[in-house]
Order: sequence, then C-alpha cells, then structure tokens
Amino acid sequence: MGTPKVILVEWVDAVADAGWEAAAKPELHPCTTLGYLISEDNDALVIASTLSLGQSNARMHIPKAWIKKRKEIKIENTKRKSQRKVAPAVGTGQVNNPIWTK
Repeated sequence: MGTPKVILVEWVDAVADAGWEAAAKPELHPCTTLGYLISEDNDALVIASTLSLGQSNARMHIPKAWIKKRKEIKIENTKRKSQRKVAPAVGTGQVNNPIWTK
C-alpha cells in the first residue's frame, strides 16, 4: 500500500429525520474529515483514520459530488533522527530548534 497522502476534506452530508411535520426546510450538515487517502475514482474517495501492516481501518467513503474543498497535508521530518538535537531537561534552558512554531 505504501504510505498514502494525508488529506483534509470539507464536505456536506445528508440529513435524515422522522416524524409528522407540516413542512421541512432542506438542509445539509457540513463535515470535516482528516485522514489517509486510501483510494479514489471519478465518483468517490476513501479516507482511513488508521494504517497498520499494509491494511487500513475506520474508512469513510465520500462521494466527490459532496466535497466542497480538499487539501493535501504535508507531514515532514526536516532532520534525520541522527541529526536531531536532544531537548534540554525541564528548566535548564531554551530549546534551540523548536518543532512547532507560530
């Protein structure tokens, strides 16, 4: 399977209800899904939340007609493990190369 792309998908979902009502206004529910892009074709894509041993779990199949926006999320490791600096112990100083920046 390799490592699939991580994507963020903004889409709308159908709404269902039951009961006697005089009228009902049509509505859709906005949704946001973040996960691994497992596969896609012209009609839909499949996103999974978990990968393990070449398999995926917790998959969501989203019709492309329901998708409003999608974006690939780049996950980078800027340094190899052997080049990373060890963070100082708590209270001993400042981290020279923080991973998260504003």
